[in-house]
Amino acid sequence: MEIQGKTVIVTGAARGIGRGIAAAYADEGANVVLADLGATAAETAGDWNYALAGESELAKAAQEIKARGGICAAIEVDVSDRASCHNLVDKSLEIYGRIDVIVNNAGVIQTGPLVDFAERDWDRVFAVNVKGIFLLSQAALPHLKVNRGVIINIASVAGKRGFPQMGAYCASKFAAIGLTQSMAAELATDSIRVNAICPGNVDTSMWFDHLSKSERQRRLHGTDTVEATFNAVIRNTIPLGREQTPADMAEAALYLTRAENVTGVSLVVAGGFIMN
Repeated sequence: MEIQGKTVIVTGAARGIGRGIAAAYADEGANVVLADLGATAAETAGDWNYALAGESELAKAAQEIKARGGICAAIEVDVSDRASCHNLVDKSLEIYGRIDVIVNNAGVIQTGPLVDFAERDWDRVFAVNVKGIFLLSQAALPHLKVNRGVIINIASVAGKRGFPQMGAYCASKFAAIGLTQSMAAELATDSIRVNAICPGNVDTSMWFDHLSKSERQRRLHGTDTVEATFNAVIRNTIPLGREQTPADMAEAALYLTRAENVTGVSLVVAGGFIMN
């Protein structure tokens, strides 16, 4: 697919991987919709071990793209809510008149021992990481069919291998990969390609504000600060010896958008952390 002039919706686009992917599409001449929780993030601020992206971060991400000459719009969405997903699609159509690519990047994490992991936390992880893919893709499908569109789901290396105290997150990312394959098989008759990207260790709020602070990670790597823990993970587990970046994921997304004969893959971008 030629990217210039196409409309791309990226969820979780206020920061991190989503922000990097959105900026890359804009640089290629796409009309980009940056979708994230925005103002509603404050409503769940006390429910998570790290802060979700808020209204100011979403606005700032859009401003930065526009300052670089990109075309974009910021729209608030809760991907776990059907009405909110349909609202996102409707508003995107009002602004740009078409939808060509969906990047289901929005994701959350909660970790802890299975023995006392809260059912509510399990359900919320799945509501965003799996149900969110289903709801937004379903809402956009009629328009993707018209344009022979592309769906890219952001999974994780945690969808390829299980890790201690990450049962809900790993299970949700394995599910995201399974859903990707099922969607690819089903939607191929409509010439819609569906692929996944599996990031490794990226310097995001999910990592720095949550995973790197876990006592298990510090004990495992013999570190005492967030930065030292992250660096130790890179040093000890990544064969290429460097962290992964939002720009790395953006390159993968652009490739999967253009690769006309690629569907149903789960592309690992992790510096050799997982090889398959």
